[in-house]
Formats: sequence, structure tokens, C-alpha cells
Amino acid sequence: MQIQGDANEEGPDVAGSCVKQPAREAQSNNRKEPTLKRLASVNVMRLAAILAVGAAAMAAGGCKAFLDPSEVVRSNGERLMVPILSSLDPVDEVDAQFAMAREVKAQDLVVEAGDYVIGKNDLLTISIFDLVNAGVESVRTTRVSESGTISLPLLSEPVKAAGLTEAQLQRAVAKAYKDANIIMNAQVAVTVVEARQRTFSILGSVNRPGQYVMVESNFRILDALVLAADVNFPVDYLYVIRRLGEGPTTRPADTTRPAGEGDDVLAPRAAGADRPILAQASERGSSPAPTTAPAEAGRYVYLDGEAHPMAPATAAAPEAPGGVGEAEAPPVVQTPFEFGAEYTSQLEIIRVPLAALKRGEMQYNIVVRPNDTIVAPAPEVGEYYMGGHVAAAGVYSLTGRQITLKQAVISARMLDPLAIPKRTDVIRRIGKDREVFVRVDLEKIFEGRQSDIYLRPNDIVQVGTDVYAPFLAAVRGAFRMTYGFGFVYDRNYAYDQNGRVR
Repeated sequence: MQIQGDANEEGPDVAGSCVKQPAREAQSNNRKEPTLKRLASVNVMRLAAILAVGAAAMAAGGCKAFLDPSEVVRSNGERLMVPILSSLDPVDEVDAQFAMAREVKAQDLVVEAGDYVIGKNDLLTISIFDLVNAGVESVRTTRVSESGTISLPLLSEPVKAAGLTEAQLQRAVAKAYKDANIIMNAQVAVTVVEARQRTFSILGSVNRPGQYVMVESNFRILDALVLAADVNFPVDYLYVIRRLGEGPTTRPADTTRPAGEGDDVLAPRAAGADRPILAQASERGSSPAPTTAPAEAGRYVYLDGEAHPMAPATAAAPEAPGGVGEAEAPPVVQTPFEFGAEYTSQLEIIRVPLAALKRGEMQYNIVVRPNDTIVAPAPEVGEYYMGGHVAAAGVYSLTGRQITLKQAVISARMLDPLAIPKRTDVIRRIGKDREVFVRVDLEKIFEGRQSDIYLRPNDIVQVGTDVYAPFLAAVRGAFRMTYGFGFVYDRNYAYDQNGRVR
């Protein structure tokens, strides 16, 4: 009975609890209804605030900026052709290394053919027959001095060689031995062993820089690249530095007059003429006499291989020992240099586009002149700096490469969520103690609406932001897109079990 009583006692309790359960759930639901209503109203207010902030951002930057202003992509697929700039600002120097270079002209392709004209420091081989004994050839190898003369056996005075061709020097040597009463009709042979006046230099980004001898008059810049084994780094231009005002190193051959006859080969000549215009005073005392030109007899002096006539003597000078009557030469006066005076360049620089030349555009294959210097610019060495709102700020190498602003941003792993592309500054150093700040718009550059820029060593790229960017990033982080038509509400904006905002 006790057991039954216990069962009977438990039966009504269990039944009673089952009967009271729906009532308890109803009371609990009644208590939650105010809380849910309060949470719903708070959510509506928060959503309204978010929409208000989004509307303000859209009004300030447009729909695309509202979605993600740090995204820089083109909105259309039209084909564009946009140049890449090498300067940021008018104060930024463009190609400062060769700022005075000119383009190739038609005259740069003209070949100056003719006999080689001997100059200073040339190495000569001179053969003279019958100098020691009859039928014996005497060979002498000598270098032309800085004054343009050479010394020969048995001659007390040096013979002028600079400014003459090989044939003219042969006649000059024969005349010198005849005037000295050593050989009346000397047979002379002159050979230029080392033509220092027909050389060029090449330096910079080439495999074999140095000084080379031009083997012919029709020697062009592609021939120079062959001797230097081509460039070792891609360069856009070659620069040819050419001296101005120097005498020609070639002269048309003299075929109108036999060697050893006629006028004095040492007398100065007019431009384009082969006959002397002034007679030289005789070394053995005979008075000078005019030749073909009606000029008054006088003296001349050689300076740097060029003959300069001197004023005729007004009175005869006392006869010197040996019977040579000479007028006193006027002193040579050098114009002093004045500091601050305007400098007149004696050089010209020719810019040759190497890429076009290698493509076969032979109008750029100019003739290399004697003493030209060819420069293949070396690559720029240095670093550039990425800062501000980029994903990977830091220092990047620029050595041996041409990096554009777009490439630099991509190397820095693009922009971070707070970046505003139109607030990008490029800071470039000008000289040693100045720098220029230029504002660029990365969005327009990536879309092709603005030209890209080549960076230079020590350039700083600073990507900025604005006051709306943090709010836009917060709005974008509040929602996560899913597949289909729904979205996931971010847990950062959810409530805890007590109904409070986390």
C-alpha cells in the first residue's frame, strides 16, 4: 500500500506539472515581448544611422566610393593609349644629364672621305733612301709631338707634320733634306702607324668600353656598337658628344701636281684651295716672294696644327749669323678668362634613339667623327619609398629598372581599406636641398584618364585618407555577402543573452 500510495502521490504531481507547462511558457513569452520590441527599435535606429552615414558618403564620393573607395579598377573596357611621363612638374628637370642634346640631322649622315690628316701624338714610320749610303733605306718610327713636329736624322730643325697628309709630309721631308744640302732628291715614304686623330671613345652601359680606331671614313654608330660588344642594359638613347671648331682629319688627295714640284707644302692655304696664299721665309736667307696669291709676303706660325699668318715686317731686321734676315715676331697675347663671363660651349651633343636604330631605321645610323665620345647612359641606382595607406609600406629597389607609379602600388600589394586614391602625393627630390610635392589621382591613373609617371631614386609615394574612410570601412565590415539573396549580420553588432550590445 505504501508503494501504491507513493505512486498515487507521484501521479498527480506529474500530471499537474504537465498541465502547468503551457502556462509557464506563455508567461515567459509575455515577458520577452517588450525586450524584443526594444531590440527591434534599437536595430531600426542603428540601421537608420548607418544609412544616413552611407548617404552622406555617397553624396561626398559617389556610389563607387561608397562601396569601396580603395578599389582602383576601370569601369569600361575601351582601348586607350596613354603616355607615361618622366617629369612631375615644370620645375622637375627632364633628362638633366643631357639637357642640351639635339636630334639627328641630315648632315650627321654625310661621309667626309679623303686622305688622313696627321695630328698630334700620331705614330709615323718614315723611310728615307740614300740617307746613310747609296741605295740604303733608313727607317725611323717617331711620334708627332704636342707642337706638331717630328725630328729626323741629320736635320737640325724639326719638320712640321701636323695638318699634312702622308703625301704632303713626304714632300716636306724631301724639301727639308734638299734645303739642308744633304739629299738633293730624297725618296721618302711616310706611313701612319697609329692614327690618334681617327679614334673615338665609347663608355657607359657597354660590354667593352674604351677608345677605338676607326678603320674607314664611313664608320657609323652601329659599327661602334659592334666594337664595344653592344650595350649590357636596355637604354633608350645613345648620346654622341662631338667637338666643334677642330680642323678636318681628312683632306682630298692632291693628284694635280707631281710630288716635289711647285709650291711649298708648308705654306698656309685658303679654305677649299690647294695653292698657298703666303710664301714662307726661306730658311737659308733668300727673301720671300709671293706665289699665286696677291697677298704681301709675310710670316706665319702654326698653332695646334693650323697656320696663322702674321703681320708683315715694317723694317728689315739686322741680319743674324748665318745670313738669315727675319722680322721680329709679335708676342702672342692670350685673352684672360673672366669669372662670371658667359661660357660658350665648344661641344654639341646628338641624341640617337637606340631602339629605333635597332629596329632598322637607318636614318639614325649617323657617321662617327674623329674624337667623338659615345655615351650609353648607365641605369639609375637607388630606391623609392611607399608609405601611407598601402598594404605593404616600405623601401623598394629601383636599380636597373624603370618603375611606374602603378607598378609601385601593385608591388606594395595595392591599397588598404582606408586609402583614398585621389589623395596620393608623390614627393620628388630636386637637387640636393629641395623637393617638390605633386598630388596625383591613382583612380584616374588606373582607369587611364591620367598619365602614369616614371619613378626616380628617392621618390616617396604617400597614399592618404579622409574623415569618411573609417566610417565606410565600418559599414563594409558590418555586412558579409553570402550566396543567394541574403546576407549575414556581423556578430560585432549583435546583442548578448542579456539584451546588451556587445
